Amino acid sequence: MDMKLRDSFLKQWRKYFDGAELPLVFYYSLEPSGNEVVKPPASHRCIFADLLQAQTGKTICFDADSLGCFGGKRYLGFSTEVMPNF
Repeated sequence: MDMKLRDSFLKQWRKYFDGAELPLVFYYSLEPSGNEVVKPPASHRCIFADLLQAQTGKTICFDADSLGCFGGKRYLGFSTEVMPNF
């Protein structure tokens, strides 16, 4: 990470959005870049449950098997199928 860019961003964020939580950042890659991929859920689990970890500063990485909900798979680009009656 470019520390100058980070520091500049944080300074501007505090100036214009003081007190607001930092935004979540997403990017797509063919490689997990050394990050641990989220383990597949035992049953249904909404992607928002996993995003709570990112909100606390943890880097999370998904693949098609990591997601436990049809919406998460579709809207993150891992599937083109729509759940029946959606």
